[in-house]
Amino acid sequence: MPSCDFDKAAKRSRLRPRKNPYWFGISGGRGGLSLGFRRTVRGEGVWVAKIVVDGRRIEECIGTPDGDGAVPGALTFPSAVEAALGWGKQQAASIVAANELVAVGRIPTVRLAVETYVDMRKARADRSGSEGSLKLHVTNNQEFASLKLAKLEAQNILNWRAGLPKELEPSSKNRILNDLRAALNAAAARYRRQLPAHILAEIKLGTKAEAITSSPRRQLLTDEQVRAVVDAAFEVDPSGDFGRLVLLAAATGARFSQLANLIIIDFQFENTRLMMPSSRKGKNRQPGARAAVPASIDVMNRLLSAVEGRGEDEPLLLRWSYRKTGGPGNWARDKRQAWRRADEIGALWAKTVALAGIPAGAVMYALRHSSIVRALKKNLPVRLVAALHDTSVEMIEKHYAAFIIDMTEDMARKTLMAFGQPNLLQAAE
Repeated sequence: MPSCDFDKAAKRSRLRPRKNPYWFGISGGRGGLSLGFRRTVRGEGVWVAKIVVDGRRIEECIGTPDGDGAVPGALTFPSAVEAALGWGKQQAASIVAANELVAVGRIPTVRLAVETYVDMRKARADRSGSEGSLKLHVTNNQEFASLKLAKLEAQNILNWRAGLPKELEPSSKNRILNDLRAALNAAAARYRRQLPAHILAEIKLGTKAEAITSSPRRQLLTDEQVRAVVDAAFEVDPSGDFGRLVLLAAATGARFSQLANLIIIDFQFENTRLMMPSSRKGKNRQPGARAAVPASIDVMNRLLSAVEGRGEDEPLLLRWSYRKTGGPGNWARDKRQAWRRADEIGALWAKTVALAGIPAGAVMYALRHSSIVRALKKNLPVRLVAALHDTSVEMIEKHYAAFIIDMTEDMARKTLMAFGQPNLLQAAE
């Protein structure tokens, strides 16, 4: 048992009387459970317990201390700590139960789960790339969104899935399913006392990912097409904002979220490289170390105008936001701000695709596919390709196996040993 200013009767006798107790933290530090000793002017003492949960503070006398003239049943310091722990456990349970009774007023539904999840994503990362798709496909579906979580079954989710637009790619559906699963799981944990025990199994079964059988080859662009896309992006947006975004996507193969998180100091012109932020993906979702991604000098030159005279911590890539100035269709430039969500590029990307003359179904993510395949064709080690694109070797091997086979076959041919006769070999040469 750690010592404190009042763990012994002799120590307590030397403490001056005061209204506020002397405190000793038992668990959770200042905001958790504490044991206190209050000494009155008449020399009497009392043990006090205090707990703070969810901003609510509770104090209560739990006994009298031992020592000279102690009353029967007086508590030693270790006994007082034990009593405070028991009291604290009861109080914490009461506070949780009270909070849940308040929460009953908001019956948990699919809509509440999704809206809470979106708010959490915004608060954590100052952006929510999933907000648009969840609103479009989940909360706008009144029947599914109003469904109470207590009655949610896998079949409800499967019925909702069947109503998703047919033109959605399996990968897009899976991204929506991943976000919906995360939202429902978070709500199931939050309202666990109000929901049936099998809710997690229903969510897991209903949001199981679709099999993706399509090959990334059909989303690949040639080097000429990539250059045409970059040129078109600068042309459709005279400010150059969208052009710079597409330029970096093509040059680095980074995800939209990574590009949006770049700041001025990440632009290292003298080293012709960018310190690329990691993407917050997977279960951990904690930002990792920035990775050095080389860029050609012409790419760096085209970005120079965007960094001159700006602070190191400002976003590297900016765009204009607009505000309404009158009747329908009247908009004016408001201020410069960072790119926030991937769905902001929809109209500009559609114009870019049309102007560049690439297949109409191409998405901006095709620039990432093309960057990865280009690196593999240049015989870069798979581990290096994965590191440069903030992904894993397993993901590269899973989705780009055909190109890895091509790459390794070319490398293997350079090691082949000839067994023919020397004069025939020379003739063949």
